[in-house]
Amino acid sequence: MRKKIVNKLYSLSVRKKIILFYLICVIFPLFVVDGLIASITYNAEKKEKMTSYENLAVAVDYALSGNFATIDEMVESVYLNRGIYNFLNTEYSSGLEYYTAYQELKKTSTLWGFATLENCSFTFYTDNPTIVGGGGIQPLDKQIDSVWYRTFLESGKNKLLWFGYYNDNIYSHDSRKHIYMIRNLDYYPSSNINKILVFEYDYEYLISELSALTGMQETVKFEVVSDGKVILSNDIADNEVSVFKKCADESMVAYSRPVNLYGCEMSINILDGEDTFYRSIQKYNYVLIVLIAVSMILPLIGIIVFKTIFTNRLLTLSNVVLNSTQEHLDLVPDVEGEDEIATLSQRYNNMALRINNLIDTVYKQQIRETESTVARQKAELLALQSQINPHFLFNALESIRMHSIIKHEDETARMIENLAVIQRQYVEWNSDVVAVSDEMNFVHSYLELQSYRFGNRLSYNIEVEKEAENLKIPKLSIVTFVENACIHGIEPKSTKGWVFVRVYVKDSELYVEVEDTGIGMDEEEAQALCDNMNNADIEMLKNRSRVGIINACIRLKMYTDSKVVFDVSSEQGIGTIITTRMTI
Repeated sequence: MRKKIVNKLYSLSVRKKIILFYLICVIFPLFVVDGLIASITYNAEKKEKMTSYENLAVAVDYALSGNFATIDEMVESVYLNRGIYNFLNTEYSSGLEYYTAYQELKKTSTLWGFATLENCSFTFYTDNPTIVGGGGIQPLDKQIDSVWYRTFLESGKNKLLWFGYYNDNIYSHDSRKHIYMIRNLDYYPSSNINKILVFEYDYEYLISELSALTGMQETVKFEVVSDGKVILSNDIADNEVSVFKKCADESMVAYSRPVNLYGCEMSINILDGEDTFYRSIQKYNYVLIVLIAVSMILPLIGIIVFKTIFTNRLLTLSNVVLNSTQEHLDLVPDVEGEDEIATLSQRYNNMALRINNLIDTVYKQQIRETESTVARQKAELLALQSQINPHFLFNALESIRMHSIIKHEDETARMIENLAVIQRQYVEWNSDVVAVSDEMNFVHSYLELQSYRFGNRLSYNIEVEKEAENLKIPKLSIVTFVENACIHGIEPKSTKGWVFVRVYVKDSELYVEVEDTGIGMDEEEAQALCDNMNNADIEMLKNRSRVGIINACIRLKMYTDSKVVFDVSSEQGIGTIITTRMTI
């Protein structure tokens, strides 16, 4: 895939490449960065807005709890007041007796004055028939059909916070919205007299309290919702009408906080009155304008300038080269500047002038020289083969081997046979390429012969990986390194030495390691040998002592198309390792 993409890019013109790179490397990253910045800005603004909504909902919750907590304290003080129970449970013989008891209760209780201070009023409802209605005390039987009383009974609670209308018909004489804290007075057991305390909180006063919580009420609207209707709101239009409005659709609610106050399930909803994205754009409009200008305009100017000073000149050079013929090269006109393109154009002109002068006079001579070079290279290849072709007589060797067998000199016969195998490899050059397994048979014969020569001073070990046996290598390549190890490593050493030959495949490459425990080399000599092996060429074969090593390196480089690397690791007195790594 990568190769296809690169080839496709190579096929495009320079102009199209620049436009493509501008779109991919400039415009696309800018859109991504701008998008990330816009997303971060939007999320930050949204988070800030949600935090303000949450704070407003908490403030409304706190205000509601605080306002009703005061009423609840008064309700609970009445609930535990035995004197009020006694007053409501007493059966009075006359109206005068009731009136006297009522006046005495007002003198001993602060309830009436406290309720006035807290913007609320209260009423006791009882079914005591001897009590005359008035002054905050009313007969209970007249409330049987009222909405608040039915709601209280249906709730099954002893205490209930209630928002609603006094009657079912909101268009009756009492069509105001009411806020009641209703409490059943049953703390002290009594006869069958029922008693209910109802505190009514001033609706308008509570609305003004909530609207004054923050300065956000002009832009952000909140609703206190219960049973799908808006019971409180900071919107004047919601509070002025007699009918409780239906709550806003869920899609308009930005934040909701559930609240349970004294048995009344409510939810404080903050409505999303302004689009967050628009608000963030409006808030950071100058920054965004500058960002877009820098992101789009400056790169565009840059690409225009780049096209003028780079692309146009490069296209001019390209057109000149394309329009040139084999017989004549055109020149680049009006070369200006000192940059790389100007230098390239000037050098092209100089080259074109020289080529135009040489085409007619030297062309034929170059052809003759090329033919001569090819012939010389062929001769050099033959020279490489001839250098490793000693002339021994196979028949003589075979005769000596047979006489040794007749005389039961088996070891001598085996050595002569190994020598014949080696000599045959040197003489027969039908092919310069052999399998690794065949080469290793030859290495084995060579080491057997050298072991016979050195006696107990030489031991060897050969390891060939199964996967490498059938791979092809140049003939006599490995044995050359083995011969080098024996002659230059083991032979000068007076003590016993080892030669290790390892052939294996790793990462699609063939490794050949030839290690000896001979006299070794110093670091400078090892590095010089390594450099010579990696840079081996025909010229090195002249006036050099280690012709075999250079010969093998040259043939390996020719066979692998120079895809071979040599490494030399050595230490004086320890030994040497020569590693050959080639692509298979």
